[in-house]
Formats: sequence, C-alpha cells, structure tokens
Amino acid sequence: METTRGTITRRQCLTGMAAATAASLAPGLLRSESKRTFLIVAISEETLAGANVNDARAAYRVWIREVGNQYGIRTAEPVPDIFISSNDIIRDVREGAIDCYGVTALEFAKIADLTDPDSLVVQDYFSDGMEYVLIVHNQSRFKTVSDLRGANIIAHLHRDMVLLPAWLSVTLADNNLPAPESFFASLKFNASLTQVVLPVFFRRLDGACLARQNWETAMELNPQLGRDLQTLVVSPKIVPNVFGFRRGTNASLRKALIDSIQRVSTVTAGAQIVALYQSKGFALRPISVMKDTLEIVRRYERLKAQPAGLSKGRR
Repeated sequence: METTRGTITRRQCLTGMAAATAASLAPGLLRSESKRTFLIVAISEETLAGANVNDARAAYRVWIREVGNQYGIRTAEPVPDIFISSNDIIRDVREGAIDCYGVTALEFAKIADLTDPDSLVVQDYFSDGMEYVLIVHNQSRFKTVSDLRGANIIAHLHRDMVLLPAWLSVTLADNNLPAPESFFASLKFNASLTQVVLPVFFRRLDGACLARQNWETAMELNPQLGRDLQTLVVSPKIVPNVFGFRRGTNASLRKALIDSIQRVSTVTAGAQIVALYQSKGFALRPISVMKDTLEIVRRYERLKAQPAGLSKGRR
C-alpha cells in the first residue's frame, strides 16, 4: 500500500478523513503527532441510538468552539461529520487517524489494545458500571432463566442498552440454553420506558429488560410496579459507552481535552451535549472499569462465531 510521507497538515488531515483515505494518511499522522497542536476527535453513530444526528453534530461543533473561546483550550478538531460509522471509526483508530473517540462497548472491544489505559471518560451515572435487569410478574410461571423458554420479551430501546443482546446471549449460554433468537418467542424494543414496563405489569408480555436505574425510577413513580413485578436476572456492572484516547497521544493535549470534557456542562453547548446523553457530566476512569464489560463482549463474539446449533453452553 502506498503511503504519504512527510508532515500532514491540518487541512490535509481533515480533508483526507472526509474522503475516507485514512489508510494512506496514518503513517504520516503518527510520525508528526508530537508536533501537532490538536487531537482528532470522532464519535460513533452507534452511540446515538435514535437521537437526531444533526442536532448532536451541531451541539458538538458549538461546544468545541465555546471551549476554545471561554477557556482558551484549543486541543480538539473533530472529523468533518463528527459522527461516523462503526466500521470507519474502528478502522481510523487502528490506522492512527483518530486520537479521541466516543464508542460503544462493542466497538471499544475492537480497539481496547490501542487505548490509553488511564484516560477513559465515561458518563457520571455509570462511572463504576451499571446493571441491566430482566423483570417478570410475581404471579407468572417464570422462576428461573430456563422458565423463559418461549417467552415474549420487550426491551428498552436506549443507547445504554447496547449490550443487551450480548448479555442475554451470555446469560443463556451460562444456563446451557440456546441463543435469544431461538430461545424466546419474541424480543421487541420500545423507546418508551412506560411501554416497556406496563405490558408486563398488565401481563400482556412475559418479561422486560431495562437498566436498573430506570426500573428503580419507575418503581418510585408507581410503587405498585415494585409490588407486582420482580427482578429475575441482573447483569454484572457494565459500561455501555466510553470516550477513549489512542496510546501515544500527546499527554498535555490529552489532559486539556479531558479537563474540557469534564467541564462540559459549564458552557451552553456542553449542557446540550449532557442532555443528549441524559447525564450530568463525565468522569475519568481507568480501563479496569471495563473488565466485566469486555468479558461479556468477547464471550458474545465467540458465541456468534460458533456454528449454528453449537452456540449454547458454557465457554
């Protein structure tokens, strides 16, 4: 493969990524990185989970500009579209064309080996991990995971639930049961939390999957839910989305960008970003917080790679 040699200018870098030529730019970017005065930032479209991508792009562009004007921090330049496809962001991180990336846990598993282990930034409300729960009605026949065979399940459609297929697959395999698509009669998704919980309460559906914090909120608003419904299965603590930095990025630039991310809510556009992710802010965490998450993802990938009919059971 032919490579571009010499120093890559900012214009060449951004234009090159817009044209998806990161493969030819990567060697030059890596050689000139120590001389660069900014980090290239991109976010996976998969982190949006239905949110309006144009609104999200506008908020990020304004936030980066406001951070520079208000704090004098000019360390980040987004790729032209800011939000790019999963395949593109993984490829460009691996080829050295992106320095800071917001990705789902499924994507992070593919670039964890390239990520600085001490510089992960995650949303505050799952800074130490979050849990998924599967709830059923107290009067149902479902007492164990195995009892759910042929059940009709509904799940919350939300960016935080990106690991649900992986968790369900691993949970069923641990109980020597087949994959979700074979085990359940149906698995549907709904963006409305009410439409996830109430069908189980009224026994129109058999079970619901949602984040524990959302389940606790639902019980606070309607205590009857907590009296008539119960948690059948709980996931390990997982981190569904994360901001990471490629190993070897300029430490001072990285620190300045992390500081600005942690202060995101102090500028107007930053408050819009926080609202987009339905959190209050972001926290700096070590890569160890991803241990259980990465285990689930890697086991899930192995299960998917097995021939049909052999995907049940333990590792």
